[in-house]
Amino acid sequence: MALLSVQDLVVRFRTRRQTVHAVNGVSLDVEAGETMGLVGESGCGKSVTSLAIMRLLPRPAGHIEGGALTFDQRDLTRLSESEMRRLRGSEIAMIFQDPMTSLNPVLTIGEQLVETIRAHRRVDQAEARDQALALLRSVGVGDAADRLTRYPHQLSGGMRQRVMISMALALRPRLLIADEPTTALDVTVQAQVLELLRRLVSEHQTAMILITHDMGVIAGMTTRVSVMYAGFVVESGATSELFELPKHPYTVGLLHSMPRLDAPIDRPLVPIEGLPPDLRQAPVGCPFAPRCRWRLPICWTNNPPLAPIGISSPDKHPHLSACWSPPTEAEAARGRPERPGFVAAPMPERSTIRRESRWGRLRSDPR
Repeated sequence: MALLSVQDLVVRFRTRRQTVHAVNGVSLDVEAGETMGLVGESGCGKSVTSLAIMRLLPRPAGHIEGGALTFDQRDLTRLSESEMRRLRGSEIAMIFQDPMTSLNPVLTIGEQLVETIRAHRRVDQAEARDQALALLRSVGVGDAADRLTRYPHQLSGGMRQRVMISMALALRPRLLIADEPTTALDVTVQAQVLELLRRLVSEHQTAMILITHDMGVIAGMTTRVSVMYAGFVVESGATSELFELPKHPYTVGLLHSMPRLDAPIDRPLVPIEGLPPDLRQAPVGCPFAPRCRWRLPICWTNNPPLAPIGISSPDKHPHLSACWSPPTEAEAARGRPERPGFVAAPMPERSTIRRESRWGRLRSDPR
């Protein structure tokens, strides 16, 4: 049984003026001890999904409006706030995207680490400080005793990220959510932080959800990956299989927009044309249709379900894709449709189109 199971998660941000459809029926599982990747463009719902799992959505606008979040057979959506506080840090921990804004600027590193430890364990101040020192040393922080007395602004970006990692792993959580842990770090520090995460997760047998927009990081760090677009999971499967045989046009686009060392030197990068949809509009049809080279007429009106591709063995996670017109292997390799006479379906003419979203709600869209 999965350590974490997310089923048909729906998250909305509602204000007096508008509603943002941030997450639109996301489903994913994380097994104990595995590293799963969550990848997609900025604004596709990755961080909101993680905040929903932690029950840290900004209030009063953010709400979980559907679906189930099950951690170790406990329904997180039904836990009280005090029960969630006990769970955060001790069993589920998170490395936030920007350590400068996540660490308290008016408390020293030592005060923040000691507070985290003492909030969940019955230890005195001296013992908690010793544990904080050991944590900093375990993540490669030199002169740890001196660093405990420093404030966040006195540390470099890479050092702050190491502090965040040590804080997240202080209580040996069973699940770690790393939300773009290498953002704004230079290449060498990125490599050090990723290697540190790989080592610590392996040593502690901690499950990890790695959130990023970098396909290269996903390839090197994860065993399984889910690709998100406009609040939906559009493809998921084993990392190696998804990279070798992508079955969704968006995944194909991400892979072709990424530089590769094994690609011919004259092969150009092919960006994905257009922009992501405005999530203030209700999701109707396939959200990727306006940017898709493989789109069919049905793509404008019906959002395809996330369904298995081919036949998977019982001991292997299935390869899932949500696409009415999946690219062939040759098309995925070249990044474009190669079917004789194929032309992407144009936008329907002005009419009232009745559309159905993946979770079954019918809407009318005047065009």
